[in-house]
Amino acid sequence: MSGEGLQNPYDDTALLASIAIIDAIVDAILEDTDAIRETTDAEPVLEETGGTLTTDGTEQDLYINTAPAGIFRPVCVKIDFTNHTAGETVVLRTYYRIAPGGALIEQDAVTYAGVQDPLLINIDLEPNRYGISVTIEKTIGTNRAYDWESLYEVHP
Repeated sequence: MSGEGLQNPYDDTALLASIAIIDAIVDAILEDTDAIRETTDAEPVLEETGGTLTTDGTEQDLYINTAPAGIFRPVCVKIDFTNHTAGETVVLRTYYRIAPGGALIEQDAVTYAGVQDPLLINIDLEPNRYGISVTIEKTIGTNRAYDWESLYEVHP
């Protein structure tokens, strides 16, 4: 027999072609994975802070971020008025800094007198780059403790 028409059992051409196809598939998957990671790493992260503040008859900072690190988007401040009675009046104010190193400028003031319904007050905040402050001032009545929380987004 001359061996014509028989395949060489040691011919790696088909194996090398298969390996090249598998390598191309793996490279495509890794590129997609990297693209997904870049997208998710760039998404904002929702953060929160909060506490309890007892009024003292002066205007007090309830929530303040005067030097946000990077891109910052305040979302809201929630204040629990459960301890607020018919004899109390408070003023909530929001301030924004709109220039680097500039002053905080009052944008809004809302007065809450007497028992509130609902008891949870929500202040929606606007996007801001240079700083924000939410204050509370007891103007009439007994000083009370107010629980509060703030939600904000930070971009990594």
